[in-house]
Amino acid sequence: MTRLRVETATFPNTGKVYAELYFPEDELVPIAITGPIYPNREEAVKQACVMFECWKSIMAAENCKD
Repeated sequence: MTRLRVETATFPNTGKVYAELYFPEDELVPIAITGPIYPNREEAVKQACVMFECWKSIMAAENCKD
């Protein structure tokens, strides 16, 4: 099963965290990068996973229209 990988880093100017989403998990280039808006790594990973699940649902719904 293909999985998502989430990498996080702290933006030095604000101390806020951003997330990079990689799919499949061994991809070298992220499919999405959030802004530095999260207070901590845990929240960034949690919200990135929610965002990815929403994206998968949208893609599945669009594929059903064909």
